Amino acid sequence: MHTDAPYLNSLKAQDPKVLKDWYLHTFPALMRQASRFFSEEAEQMTAVHNAQLKALKNLSQFKPGTSMEAWLAVILRNELIDSYRREHKWRWLSFEAKHEIPLDPDFDRQLDLEIELQKVESVLFKLSPTTRFVFSCYVYEQQKPQEIASALKMNVQTVRWHLKTAKHILKNQLSHD
Repeated sequence: MHTDAPYLNSLKAQDPKVLKDWYLHTFPALMRQASRFFSEEAEQMTAVHNAQLKALKNLSQFKPGTSMEAWLAVILRNELIDSYRREHKWRWLSFEAKHEIPLDPDFDRQLDLEIELQKVESVLFKLSPTTRFVFSCYVYEQQKPQEIASALKMNVQTVRWHLKTAKHILKNQLSHD
């Protein structure tokens, strides 16, 4: 993706052709990220569109030459956290990301990987929404407990408790299957 000054100026000027190109380029990656948090496609699209609107509104804060995708991922993550806070209730979140397992000539091995993935996802759905959200930030977004705690306005020990609980449940459930 272009991150040079003329491209950014065209985005700021809201050139329809450039906006469409930017939207079509960024949308799939942001949807994949949002699908880790929301099972409903409408919720995913709302979060992605809100993030894209915030990005366009704050385009002056983007530094030319850096990664637009990484910048957008941070904006989307913050939008997801804001959305999570706005609800004031814990929602069931989905981790049904589109997993792209490389083609393997050994069909049985690939089938085993798919089955294991389904087992892990089914166990994740059994976690409380708060634990699942904290765990997803830790695993999928690779955030540190301190970052999660400050973003969700929680105590770091509470975040660690949620992580410990999630790992314990995953370990117990997967070892019994």
